[in-house]
Amino acid sequence: MAKYELEKMSAETGSALSQLFVITYEAIRQFETGEYFVLFGRGSKRVQNILGIEREILILGNTYADQQARSVRFARRIINESDGRLESTLCVIIHQDGRGNAKLKRWGRENGLGIIPIYTSTGILPRGQELERLLSYEFFTHDPFDVTGPVASDAQFFGRRTEAQELARKLQLGHIRSCFGIRKIGKTSILHRVLAEIKNGYDAATLFIDCQRDDVFNLDAAGLLYSIEQSLRGLRESGQSYAEVNATPFAGTTAEATNRFQAVLEQFDIPVILAFDEIDYITPSNGSALQWRHGFVEFWRNVRAAYHAAARTERKVSLLVSGVSSRWFSVESIDGVENAALAFIPEEYLSPLPRGAANAMIKNIGAMAGLRFEEDALEAISSFCSDMPFWIRKTCSSLHGKIEIAARPITLSVGTVSTMLEDFGRDEGAALAKVALQHLFRVYPELRGPALSLLEDGRALAPNLRRTLTRYGIAAANGAISGTMMRMALMMIAEEQPVIDESPAQRGGEARSLISEWAEELAAISYRRNMMERSLRSIVINFLRVSALSSKDGATAKATLLAAVNEKRRAELEPFNLDLIAEKLYWLELVAIINKHWILFERVFGDKSLFNRNAEIVNDRPDAHARQLEPSDIAMHRRALQWLDERIARV
Repeated sequence: MAKYELEKMSAETGSALSQLFVITYEAIRQFETGEYFVLFGRGSKRVQNILGIEREILILGNTYADQQARSVRFARRIINESDGRLESTLCVIIHQDGRGNAKLKRWGRENGLGIIPIYTSTGILPRGQELERLLSYEFFTHDPFDVTGPVASDAQFFGRRTEAQELARKLQLGHIRSCFGIRKIGKTSILHRVLAEIKNGYDAATLFIDCQRDDVFNLDAAGLLYSIEQSLRGLRESGQSYAEVNATPFAGTTAEATNRFQAVLEQFDIPVILAFDEIDYITPSNGSALQWRHGFVEFWRNVRAAYHAAARTERKVSLLVSGVSSRWFSVESIDGVENAALAFIPEEYLSPLPRGAANAMIKNIGAMAGLRFEEDALEAISSFCSDMPFWIRKTCSSLHGKIEIAARPITLSVGTVSTMLEDFGRDEGAALAKVALQHLFRVYPELRGPALSLLEDGRALAPNLRRTLTRYGIAAANGAISGTMMRMALMMIAEEQPVIDESPAQRGGEARSLISEWAEELAAISYRRNMMERSLRSIVINFLRVSALSSKDGATAKATLLAAVNEKRRAELEPFNLDLIAEKLYWLELVAIINKHWILFERVFGDKSLFNRNAEIVNDRPDAHARQLEPSDIAMHRRALQWLDERIARV
């Protein structure tokens, strides 16, 4: 019965898609414990253009009421085995899970696959243009840039694959490597990728030590050495190749813990790899774990001794250290004690993506959302984000949310992208970059001054400091600030001033001397005008929407709005959705739209000539001109704002 229903849905799908695709292959196949129908479809020229595809596309379906991640794993396997016949980043899945669309899209993102989910409760699918609109909507609304957590899949891992493979090879050979870099640059992603490469390609015993765990960084040096020894012992006894450290307090001495650690290393005939992530938590930078102020040197001195002892007995032990600050691995002493980590842990960095890899990442991921970019636009985004992969994803996710779904696929020019980049930088991007820099300066305070000096060209910087800033992605190879987001963040940090405690009388007196009565008047007018403009935008958009719903000619609110602006502005605003267009309209454009569609707004404003006269007064801003202000100017603006306020209050 189940197979009959599956065959029936397969036939219905083939029939529904026949106007859009030529079905070139069909079968019923099993994967794990599930059964699916599998179709290959070659899209019509129109469908190929809409979805941005050239090859055939995989169409997968099942009759289960609860979708599982195995559906996406099966889709990925079929695509990988097709030898290039199928599109590698796109798949259609027909299903009967009322909550399945969101799940399938999320699992698709995790596997670098744009899933177009089509839900049918009855097994019947729409036809023709209705199905085409459904495919387009489901494809373009998902945000492929929105990836949370570390990235490890081939389809999402850009620009670092060779680097990860080389790191895995060196660790297998008994090397000590490090991976320092600014927050969110991809350290954990590459660490996870390296561990996966080792697990799949090499015979080794790997222990992962996540230092940000409370139970880990709350240990002292002896306790962490003991925990590593106990975890390695358990790993060897179980015969497994990978484990995470089990934090276990230890009442003995550091010497005892070291002896146990050294003894367990001698029991392994295969390479032992110790991978430390978020290493900053077990350095003197962690003010909430004061035992690491002196314990840092103690820990690394004994790890170094055990490493050398293992080498003498021809045992391979490798270390991979990942974190933000390289500071504690580059100083000669800590509190007068020789630093055992110096020259033992190399000072190596995970720098921003190469420009070609950054551009390829934007291009490939954007294609999954119907966003195509001119080469200059790709350069503008990568440069704006300093080639930082996480910043690029957040920026492009913002762009994705602002582009009208109905306009896709669309090719974005550098002019269109530039305005959106400015908005993102001001609203979110600068703050995002500031958080990363503040975290770096907190764990590596010596870099704050040199980094801020870049705002004044930084020519006096010592070569070693300039090199470190470049490795962290703060400076470009030529010594300039690496990108707009980085510059904005540095400016925000530079503007922060220490708070000076003053008496209320002092503060009040100084404030009075700085702000004149004229300035207060102008500030009040400016505030009221901004509030007025927001209200006017809201009224215009809502009235046009209501009009579009009742219109017989089928014109959308967006089309009606764009028809009221000049041709040049129309071309600039066309890619955006209605709400974003409203935010970008100037005061005079709002006034022009109201005049063009006066019949909609007459009941609000009443007299058209009075509306235009007062709108003109409000637009003629007294605070924007270098002219002598008179009391009459202020009074006139007050009256104009009051007149408009009273009319808008009726809505």
